[in-house]
Amino acid sequence: MAILKSKQPAKFSALAGLIGLGMIVGFFGSTANASVSGQNQLSSSNPAANQVVSVPPTQLQLVFQNPLANPEVVTAMGLSLACNGTLVGLGVPQLGTDFKTVSAALTQIPPSGLCTVSWALPDKSLGSFSFTSAVEIQTTIAGSTEGADATSGTPGTPTIIGETIEQQEAGPRVGGVLGLLRVLEYLLMSALFGGIALIVTAWPEGPTYGVTLRYMRLAWIACAINMFFILVLSTMRAESQGFIASMNPFGWFGALDTGSGAILILRFVLILACGWVAMNPERINDPASQFLAASIVISMISTLGLSRLGQDVALFSYVLGIIHAISMAYWIGGLLLLSRVVLIGPGTSDLVSAVRAFAKHAMWAFGVTAFTGALLVYLLDGSSIFTSGHGRIGVLKVIFVSVMVFITLLLKNFVAQRLLDGDNLSGRMAWRLRRAVSVELAFALIALMFTSWMVATTPPKAKAEVRTTSAIYSFREELKNDRFHVVISLTPGVTGTNAMRIELIEPRRINNFAVKMVPQAIGYSGIQINVPLTRPGAAIVAGDGSFILNAPGIWNIEISGTTTTGDLTPLATTLAVTQAPDAQTTTTLPTATTIGG
Repeated sequence: MAILKSKQPAKFSALAGLIGLGMIVGFFGSTANASVSGQNQLSSSNPAANQVVSVPPTQLQLVFQNPLANPEVVTAMGLSLACNGTLVGLGVPQLGTDFKTVSAALTQIPPSGLCTVSWALPDKSLGSFSFTSAVEIQTTIAGSTEGADATSGTPGTPTIIGETIEQQEAGPRVGGVLGLLRVLEYLLMSALFGGIALIVTAWPEGPTYGVTLRYMRLAWIACAINMFFILVLSTMRAESQGFIASMNPFGWFGALDTGSGAILILRFVLILACGWVAMNPERINDPASQFLAASIVISMISTLGLSRLGQDVALFSYVLGIIHAISMAYWIGGLLLLSRVVLIGPGTSDLVSAVRAFAKHAMWAFGVTAFTGALLVYLLDGSSIFTSGHGRIGVLKVIFVSVMVFITLLLKNFVAQRLLDGDNLSGRMAWRLRRAVSVELAFALIALMFTSWMVATTPPKAKAEVRTTSAIYSFREELKNDRFHVVISLTPGVTGTNAMRIELIEPRRINNFAVKMVPQAIGYSGIQINVPLTRPGAAIVAGDGSFILNAPGIWNIEISGTTTTGDLTPLATTLAVTQAPDAQTTTTLPTATTIGG
């Protein structure tokens, strides 16, 4: 019995061991079968795990052990790339023809540091691997050319390479107020010129009336004050400074140093000089002072035709602009004098003669105004009259001018019929004429609003003009799409020190404006240029050694930016850089110049 008791436990333990071993083998066997059929792993990748990448990769490539079911699996795939904790943009993953290779394009250059690629398939297969990015992006800030000093040597001060560019800086938002003041400017300048011109051509007795003297003096004072505020607001916007600081007249010369700015200052000086005539309108009839008085008044109103000075427009447009301004001011200024002085009540034969003469002259003045205005629209807009903002505003103005043609003809016929034989102006007749003149003035005021709006916009044929063009670039390319328009220039286009000019034409406002340059050669770093432009203008990366192309061959150039409505579609091109000769140790660039000093 003792022997039996000792053998039975041994048999049972052996049986239990066999059963346990079978269960373990079965468990691991089933687990091994699940790994093959239910999970998927990577067999290779590009970049590979633990690889050190010195050239920016253009895409990720993952090769799986088992084929994927269909392209929809890849679309739903969770794929991400993060470098130094920053997510890098990836395109939509694509499945290769072998159903094992998945590719995803990189939409931006990954920063230097440890990069981790993570992936997850819909069947709950997941994994990750890491590689090291040794890509060094040389970041350069393009210098604004406004107010730069090439000899100062101050850190951050840009150097000009032989050209100066008028760049619009984003200043205080005063455009709406400036537009209203500009309408008043045209109206008050017309009141000055038209009133004095009407006295010369149709109403020599005008200066003997006290109401005429008061009208002319008030018009001059209001015009001078209005012009002063236009200069102050223009300085605010140009210098991005406060209202009080912009009231200093000595600061205007530095802020308004463009062609149109100089015209504003000259206009203000001539308006002040017109006070000599406005305070005593009799001087315009005095043979001893008539020439000087007429010269001052005509010069003042002629500046309205030079408002686009400094823009790339045809020279003949300035001549047409001056004629257009003179005829417009005589017509509108004469209507103002009739409405506020001549037709305020009954009068004698001199008032009747003034109304008759003006009705005859106004037809010619209005015809010249309409004709020269149409020619200006053609010169500035060309075939873009219906596609450009400036041209469409001109079309609206033409519609209102057409209505004024009808009203002007009615006024002329009314005057010709009712004042044909009369020598006196009755109170009733004066009231009826004044009402007709006021209606025409209302339409003229609307036309002046459209004129102010058109002056504030840039027509297709009037682009900002470069004041000095001594710099010559070996590479220049114009890039554009439906919302983005840039001109990029570079010199000399060889390895070593280079200089670049970046001109923004569209959009009107931009943020995060950058130019990225990446060589296709392996083992070289790329360059990112942060362009400090927020509005159309130009910036220069100076040839002072801060911008160096370190690799010969083809460079990929990508230009990007952001607006309030979202990211702009990037512009792209390529640049062929040649190897500099061994004997060439320095790069000769155009002579540096200085502005603003």
